[in-house]
Amino acid sequence: MKQSLDEIDRKILNLIQEEFPLTQRPFTAIGKQIGITEKEAIQRIKRLKETGYIRRIGPVLERQKLGYASTLCGIHVDENKIMAAVKEINQQKGITHNYEREGELNLWFTITKKKKEDIGQFVQELEKKFSLKVYQFPAKRVFKIKTYFPL
Repeated sequence: MKQSLDEIDRKILNLIQEEFPLTQRPFTAIGKQIGITEKEAIQRIKRLKETGYIRRIGPVLERQKLGYASTLCGIHVDENKIMAAVKEINQQKGITHNYEREGELNLWFTITKKKKEDIGQFVQELEKKFSLKVYQFPAKRVFKIKTYFPL
């Protein structure tokens, strides 16, 4: 069971979703804006990460400008193999999303690599290891939307 959020946790999550302070002491800045100490800000953010409310804190880079390839993949995995497939996919560097959905293609993930060939190699290895077919859906046009979950 996830720990419930108090008002300070909600303020932290709202703040860091909107704009993480780019300073030498970002947790001091977060604390000042919310009315807590740097130490408490660090402790709370660490706890929020450990309990799964925060997945990661980091930049979102424009992969196309950096020359990287990316694709969305959908696969059908038998229920008895789904956790093994999830574990295998999550071990791969460059996985940005991996989630189960209802429907014929019940596991979806996004992978980013330096070269298309690197993606192809991983897909082939995954298909062989789990005896399945990976359907790739490369982006034709990119639409960027800002996602914000007010708490």
